[in-house]
Amino acid sequence: MSDVDVEPGLPTPSDDIPPPQAPAQAPPPPPPPWWQVRLPNALTGLLLLLMSWFVIAQGRFHGRTYDEYMQDDYGARVLKFYLSWGEDRSFLDFPDYIYMPQHGSGAEVIVAFFQHLTGEVWQTRTMVCGAMGVLGILVMWLAGREMAGPWGGFAAALGLALYPRYTGQMPNNSKDIPLAGAMLLVLWLVLRLMRRWSQPDRKHEVLELAAIGAAIGFAASIRVTSLLWFGLLGLLALGYWVRNWRRLRGPALRAELSNQFSAAIVIAPTAYLVMSLLWPYLLTNPGDGLKASISSMSKYDWNHDIMFAGSWVRSTDLPWDFAPRWLIVGSPLPVVLLTLAAAVALVVALVRRQTLDGRLLLIGAYIVVPILMVIVAQATLYNGLRHFLFVVPGMLLLAATVLVRWVRQSFDSGRAVLAWALIGAAVLGQAEVVVSSARIYPYEYSYFSPLVGSYDRGHLNYENLYYGSCTRAAAVWMAENYQQYTDEANPTFRDENQWNTLAKADLPDNFVDIGDGQPLFRITSGEPGAGYREIHAEVLLGEKICRVSVLDPTVY
Repeated sequence: MSDVDVEPGLPTPSDDIPPPQAPAQAPPPPPPPWWQVRLPNALTGLLLLLMSWFVIAQGRFHGRTYDEYMQDDYGARVLKFYLSWGEDRSFLDFPDYIYMPQHGSGAEVIVAFFQHLTGEVWQTRTMVCGAMGVLGILVMWLAGREMAGPWGGFAAALGLALYPRYTGQMPNNSKDIPLAGAMLLVLWLVLRLMRRWSQPDRKHEVLELAAIGAAIGFAASIRVTSLLWFGLLGLLALGYWVRNWRRLRGPALRAELSNQFSAAIVIAPTAYLVMSLLWPYLLTNPGDGLKASISSMSKYDWNHDIMFAGSWVRSTDLPWDFAPRWLIVGSPLPVVLLTLAAAVALVVALVRRQTLDGRLLLIGAYIVVPILMVIVAQATLYNGLRHFLFVVPGMLLLAATVLVRWVRQSFDSGRAVLAWALIGAAVLGQAEVVVSSARIYPYEYSYFSPLVGSYDRGHLNYENLYYGSCTRAAAVWMAENYQQYTDEANPTFRDENQWNTLAKADLPDNFVDIGDGQPLFRITSGEPGAGYREIHAEVLLGEKICRVSVLDPTVY
């Protein structure tokens, strides 16, 4: 009973108070339309499948370069170092003038590990190198998605897959293609960290920082150039203080200093640890190994004449515009135009002090800083843009980001005509890339922009074919047709375009390679020479790029 008398039939005091209600919850947002998320993700999955098929089915047609013999030997020797628990140090026994131990071994030892598992050398190498290239496209999707959502991810991944000087090297380059993917991995992780930096309860912070350090270490174990990431991170920290120093006081200031100091003490040691584990030259030379590598790579001793902009120039004394010009003439036109447009937009926004995404500035620095370093250091460069190919994913990411954002803004503001015009221009530009690549397949690495007359005129004024990659096709032809020209059980040959070992991999076991004297068959890039008759030539758009010749019977 209540101790309050209530007249029957009258409401009690509690009847006037409604029962407590649960707080109203906002209805969940409707799922995005299928064309905003599911379609670009499905297209990206299809693209990755197509690129995987490309490596498996077409990789062998892209030939081998004479760099591969040395790189493959280097990787095998480094693997022996690990398998012998450091006893076998034959990876140090290369001639001094090629500085092979000073080259990072991170990608080569991965290739050697899979060769160890399969027991086969060259096909395994082609597949593993190609797989690294496909992984680079996957990372590009992650970076594009980070910057511009699912369509940004697809646009960025497609841009890299259709970049001929990337795709054309995937099966036969265990240095520059893995480096581009590793540097892009660092870029994605840093962009992700920038977005999450100010979140109040960021989980797994140490793991994120350690992942960045490990990615830098892996990239540096491929080429020591990757250590420039510490300069980029320094610029990122400087930019943060320039932008935020006015509002940071007291506890907030101390917290930010602690966060940045913690980041430094996690990233730097992790990077050096991973770099050392994948690059035993640092383990065997802990005192000055890193310094010697930086010194030898910055002024590499390769002193030869190369064709550039219609003139012969010395690789050790290049004009200042070598790198930026190569990025223009060796890249598809839409990539160049969108990158320049984005750069102009960023500069205008900075001058007008407009609010902008700081991550775009980092991508811009990722493109500009390495090029400035090449110019200032007067680095030794050759083979087109392959030594700074890692800059290209930054250009593609910036181009894809601004394209998708501008298209989205145009649709949102009711300017559908402008949006479709941007999409149409990008599609037409990439159609030119596909057609030009198909014309020179499987030598896509020799792609030139329409600005310099595509391959037809570009190869007359710039370096084109990369290190005898046409030799494999010549060797395959010789293996299928040699019996028309000799009855010898063990015909001799010499590959004068690269290494005998590389050609022998595609010849029957009865062929004998010789280094001196007069072989029965020769593979050359130029004229066959006195006493020999040309019997076959690999032809690219009417130009003979590799020749097979046989010793003339009257001389033989």
